[in-house]
Amino acid sequence: MRILHVSESLDPAHGGTPMVPKALASAQAGLGHEVTILTRDEPGRADAIRDSMRSIPHSSLVRIEGVPRGGRLDAWINRSARAWAVEHAGEFDFAHLHSMWSPIPHGAARGLAAAGVAYTLCPHGMLDAWSMSRSRAKKSVHLALVSRRTMSRCAFIHALSEHEAVCVNAFGFGPRTEIIGNGVQPSEYESIPDPAAFRAAHPAVGKGPYVVFLGRLHPGKGLALLTAAFARVADRFADTRLVLVGPDAGAKADVEKVASDAGIRERVVLTGPAYGPEKLAALAGATCYALPSEHEGFSVAICEALACGTPVLISPECHFEEAERAGAGIVKPREPGAIAEGLATLLGDPAAASEMGRKGCKLVFDRYTWPSVAARCVALYGEHAG
Repeated sequence: MRILHVSESLDPAHGGTPMVPKALASAQAGLGHEVTILTRDEPGRADAIRDSMRSIPHSSLVRIEGVPRGGRLDAWINRSARAWAVEHAGEFDFAHLHSMWSPIPHGAARGLAAAGVAYTLCPHGMLDAWSMSRSRAKKSVHLALVSRRTMSRCAFIHALSEHEAVCVNAFGFGPRTEIIGNGVQPSEYESIPDPAAFRAAHPAVGKGPYVVFLGRLHPGKGLALLTAAFARVADRFADTRLVLVGPDAGAKADVEKVASDAGIRERVVLTGPAYGPEKLAALAGATCYALPSEHEGFSVAICEALACGTPVLISPECHFEEAERAGAGIVKPREPGAIAEGLATLLGDPAAASEMGRKGCKLVFDRYTWPSVAARCVALYGEHAG
């Protein structure tokens, strides 16, 4: 099948959403399909994008096409993406659009619809109450003028979780909703790198246990809250560190202030971003992965941690309760005392934490791998392809 993915950006600095089309497209290419990604030209970030794809199996088989960001008139619908989709529509059987408010997917949707190419769109968590409360007026206008039309023309709407399906259906767009989560690449975990390499690259991590966060250091991820919770148990686990792995996206200063005020600044380690083997080594060496986020559509980082055999401590807003049901993690409210309690449980019983990690590994490889996600998507495409 000839498949087109459309994503506003492929830059890893923009969080987890750009990773999904790269991983899904590569997995579909690995299944023998002809796959293209349409995205924004980002010449200043080309090296970072290439680096982020280097470890993805079959990514070299994916063709990447770029269009300009556009000017003010392209704020909601990118005209270059629309023109590109019209010109190249005959090359594709089906298209998969990613993100709810970005102009390039909506521009492509207009061109694809005009050319009669069926498509789906994944909102990536952008339609739940938390997301809609941000810039509500602007999003309401966008829904009325742009995105409702795009959604109503979908062959089906791709939801990442049961929670997202409920949120999508509440808007009454019309097309049916299909639930397919994100995943991991099994081949990446066949030989997990030695965590000692991560410690050697970042001596401040030390030789003792550590709690890890991996992702953008964004205020919505709850990192100041996590730091405050860690401060509550720091005296009980004197050789333990809190390790935050990822680029700063606005939360670093708050984390450093909370840590300094609590007198634990030297025990909170900010390493910067990590990709490929270094990322897996960071996850594999941790006692637990912590994400007390305000909002997640579907956190691939949770799956990555579980695939490394690392249990998770997450908030209800991560919408990944199956981790707790499977005995692979703990779900705690976003409150310092509750998060501290979860940390103490995992740090206080390493053997139990290790067993939780084993169960998490089974959960992920049973349900959340990119080859299986890719195959499920292709099967749905086939029902609607022209």
